[in-house]
Amino acid sequence: MKTKQLLAICLMIATTLTATAQKHQTFKSVPIDGKTGTFINQLKQKGFNAVDDSETLTGTFAGYDDCEVTVLSSAQTNNVYGVRVKIPMCAPLSIYAEYKKLQAALTEKYGEPLKPENEQTTKEDDFITALYKLIADVKETFEFPYNSVFDTGNGNVLLNGAWIASECGGGYIIITYIDKVNNDLQQKSIYDDL
Repeated sequence: MKTKQLLAICLMIATTLTATAQKHQTFKSVPIDGKTGTFINQLKQKGFNAVDDSETLTGTFAGYDDCEVTVLSSAQTNNVYGVRVKIPMCAPLSIYAEYKKLQAALTEKYGEPLKPENEQTTKEDDFITALYKLIADVKETFEFPYNSVFDTGNGNVLLNGAWIASECGGGYIIITYIDKVNNDLQQKSIYDDL
């Protein structure tokens, strides 16, 4: 009987240590973990404002005003696994310069971005040419073919951009923070349903 109790206690301790040893990706120093409502409340304490009863907030991020922050969570468990930030860029040609500025800052913080096998070297001229072609074609939405993925050790940070036909004629730089632990759980939940 004592052996079973001792084994149960050891198992509980091991489970607790494993759970606390898992580090989560952070956003604004808040771990990307827990229930959606709790996480949103923590972002409100950081100065973001909720939009209605949705999982979207607005506020200042990395020195950019009027950013839209979307909390990504599992429909099955309501656990947060990521955050997507849309930084508005009204001048189309400023998107590339701001993208490169943010890419340099993320590289300084997390190291060199991961290199996809099929990645082509992109130059500013290529980017601007593609942007002018896009504007001339007047497409409503265009996601830039340029992106950077940073492995933080606790998840990934994806940097990319999108041009959206709008009154100001610009688009967005998009930074997505994905927590490895909770994203893996989210993916497992989806696979279990299939």
